[in-house]
Amino acid sequence: MARPHIEFVYAQNLHWVIRPDGAEEKLLNWDPEGTEQTLIVRYPPGFSAGPNRVDAEAEEFLVLDGTIEIDGVMRGYHAYGFLPQGSGLGSRTTATGAVLLVFRHGRDDRNAKAGTADAIAIATPEMPWDVSTYDPKLSHLRLARKVLRLGPNDSGRTFLLTGMAHGVPTDGAKLAAEMHDHAEEMFMLQGAMWAPEGRMGPGAYFYRPPGILHGPHVSETGFLQIMRSPGANAIVTKWSDTPSSLPIGAAYAPVLPEGTPASWAREVEPVPAW
Repeated sequence: MARPHIEFVYAQNLHWVIRPDGAEEKLLNWDPEGTEQTLIVRYPPGFSAGPNRVDAEAEEFLVLDGTIEIDGVMRGYHAYGFLPQGSGLGSRTTATGAVLLVFRHGRDDRNAKAGTADAIAIATPEMPWDVSTYDPKLSHLRLARKVLRLGPNDSGRTFLLTGMAHGVPTDGAKLAAEMHDHAEEMFMLQGAMWAPEGRMGPGAYFYRPPGILHGPHVSETGFLQIMRSPGANAIVTKWSDTPSSLPIGAAYAPVLPEGTPASWAREVEPVPAW
């Protein structure tokens, strides 16, 4: 069974669950028949743990808040890392506490194992933005990206994506919706973006299985998000033949899996922006 379609949920509406090691986590999405997960982990001040088990799943992470030392390297604001399965890496300690967004790969993911996949440690604020090769149909968003990881054997890409403010067609023209043959996953870090399902602000998260028609998207304020494309290193987009109206002002209407707690469907009040 594949990971369920979530479009979209606010992480603020999920409850923290205390783990046996003293850290807390919010589980955003998971494979009900596997070990692939996306979650937020909050480490308390003074937390310390040894390396990951040899059979532990590979993990990608982005530091959302605080600082944490992982394998002897201090990771601060928006630091990104990838720890292959079986690498013997993952020891961590934090004096002041830290919050991480974590993507756990499936335990049987051969492309995430040591010997095939390399460990990665990136201070993303030091990377330059790439403004090339974006589809002209998305030109109104004025996009730029920082590619953090390209998986072996075309197994997926992880990247930061930003769009400038005033990312709305000036002539009010309708826009086409889009679809991909691979999954797509996003966590909103800053700013906001309108979609037919509502306004995605900081903390918004979606996971789209392959073949889900989505959009169009516009942004009045600009945004910064981390995205993944499990199953493909290069995003190939198929566009709908019938353009849709701009979704500005759309009511929050999330797509959530059956059995999701009612609290997941609460709308989060937007943070004022000027």
